[in-house]
Amino acid sequence: MMLLSAAELVSSRFRQIHLDFHTAPEIPDVGAGFDADVFGDTLAKARVNWVTLFAKCHHGMSYYPTKAGVMHPSLKFDLLGAQIEACKKRGIATPVYLSVRVDQHIGLTRPDLICRLEDGRLWGPSAHEASWYQVCMNNTEYVDYLAAQTEEVLREYDADGLFYDMCYYPPDPGCFCEKCLARLEKSGHSRDDKAAHRQQTYDIMREYTTRLATLCRQLRPNATTFFNARVTSAVYRELDVFTQLEIESLTTGGWGYHFFPTWARLVRTYPRPIQGMTARFHKSWADFGGLKTVPQLDYEAATILAAGGVINIGDQLHPRGTLDKGAYQVIGEVFAKLEALEPVCQGAQPLADIAVLLLPATQVQGSGLAGGMNIAKVSAGFEGAAATLAALKHQWNGETPDRDNLGNYKLVIIPDDGLLDDQMTAKLAKFQAGGGAVLFSHQATLSGGEFQMPHSPVRYLGPCPWNPSYMRLGDVLGAGEPDTEFVNYQAGSYVEAASGAKVLGEVWQPYFNRAPGHFSSHAQTPADKPTGFPVAVLSGDDKTAYVYAALFQGYREDGFYLYKNIARRLLDTLLPEPLVRPLQNVPAAMEISVLRQPAKSRLIVHLISFQPQRRTAANEFIEDAVPVCRVEFALRTEAAPSRVHLFPSGEELPFMQEGRYCRVTIPTVTIHQTVVFEGFST
Repeated sequence: MMLLSAAELVSSRFRQIHLDFHTAPEIPDVGAGFDADVFGDTLAKARVNWVTLFAKCHHGMSYYPTKAGVMHPSLKFDLLGAQIEACKKRGIATPVYLSVRVDQHIGLTRPDLICRLEDGRLWGPSAHEASWYQVCMNNTEYVDYLAAQTEEVLREYDADGLFYDMCYYPPDPGCFCEKCLARLEKSGHSRDDKAAHRQQTYDIMREYTTRLATLCRQLRPNATTFFNARVTSAVYRELDVFTQLEIESLTTGGWGYHFFPTWARLVRTYPRPIQGMTARFHKSWADFGGLKTVPQLDYEAATILAAGGVINIGDQLHPRGTLDKGAYQVIGEVFAKLEALEPVCQGAQPLADIAVLLLPATQVQGSGLAGGMNIAKVSAGFEGAAATLAALKHQWNGETPDRDNLGNYKLVIIPDDGLLDDQMTAKLAKFQAGGGAVLFSHQATLSGGEFQMPHSPVRYLGPCPWNPSYMRLGDVLGAGEPDTEFVNYQAGSYVEAASGAKVLGEVWQPYFNRAPGHFSSHAQTPADKPTGFPVAVLSGDDKTAYVYAALFQGYREDGFYLYKNIARRLLDTLLPEPLVRPLQNVPAAMEISVLRQPAKSRLIVHLISFQPQRRTAANEFIEDAVPVCRVEFALRTEAAPSRVHLFPSGEELPFMQEGRYCRVTIPTVTIHQTVVFEGFST
């Protein structure tokens, strides 16, 4: 049997479980109810083929006889070893978990190893808080401790790799313990030098992750290695320590429904398989007794598949070592559907014709954290572009300045803000010279009072002084809209159109800005008169468009449909032949994603219907699923497919080829429907 590489193992296991086991030393009966056959059979019956098992948890407790760590005081046997053996008998992959920055045992016994905040306090719980201590990773002694545990696991057990958790940074700019401050001074920097402190924080992270990843590869060349909390928009600086990129996103546990689709499209073009991690809990981690519905997990799994990822569902083992029977009934029902879909998911590659460019907010020099901190999180504009394109059914990826992928796309969007350096400016100019289109908005590429966008159709004049302002959209932007002055809730910019460019719409001003002692009615003052400045400008060749408003941030934060509709009308011009054209009965909340499966000469389309019910003050949940009937769309296939059918049912679908597009109608979409177009690979 040929040994799989780490990437091959990850990408071939679509039905994964992350089995948390954070168990306090005060729990008296750890593992007392564990039965290896019941454990293994429960996972196998639920069609699980990967489970992350715990070597050491946040409490600092190990679940095997350890010389390097501290075995849980009430555990009487090798739980990790028994779990791995039970799984391997059933063909289930078993990566192993080690908590990194969080180790409560170390915090209580070695406070000298704990991070300190800027005010000198230990980074950990107050006297009245149930929380964790955070270890400073600038302690070689503690990294040695983790390395010894890594070596024990990989030498003593048939573990498929390591999942290192809690690898985030301390609060900006870094740890203020004496060791960290002394290191700053030794390197020639003041303790008050925040830029140097940030760089040091990055360097410390790179030191320990590189050491641990190298150790894993030395001990087991095909071991999977992943460092949680390191998947940021600057992850390209750290790809050498990852065999896969896992996106933790518990939709109802604080991340929301929008997080995974956004981040997956930002990192999926890197040469690493992606995993999407949700959880079976009604709320968030360790919500014992909280259980999602099958439709909820069906939806979450579908969004992961549609982005080209494999599914990982978080669970937590009871301290006695027993799996929750009801949870695996639900998981088993979801995984049975996933297993049936795997033939059209193996080796499937996402397609996209739009790149959303994420730029740093400030100009930075050098490498490491100092160069990447500015884009460690996505902007509100980037999130808004993701939401807009999902609603419009456009296929897109996120791109950052480190990459040179623009030639793969037909259109680039630069949403609302961000700065270009000389290299990125040259990439955009080359992209435009090759016929690529660009949409940018508000202050995107603005530096020194001028837009740095090559071939910009506008000249920047200054910030719009009205907050909010109003918009008369005109015939193009306002096609089909009511005849009114629409409000722009967000900031705006005054611009002047370049020679030959087309002005679309006009900005209007209110009587005055609302202020204490100077206001009218309950909210914004109504529109008064036109300003003479454009809402949008389109270049004479219809290849570059600009919008004065923070359009995408507005859609994300205000949910105003008009922002989406303005984007739609500009995209209709800039990208007249998108990959997908929604036609009939395609609601805004339905996601459509396109992938290709070259080995099978197929195009795969996932349709995912988002149907939450909001009956509480907290989050939205999917309890019931209602079919959406006769969903019609057109896919740009270039040539007619040999056949179109639903998968896995095999139901044949009639289709009509209209030029470059294949037009089909899907009888029903409940939560997830997969459509296969046979007969080509591109």
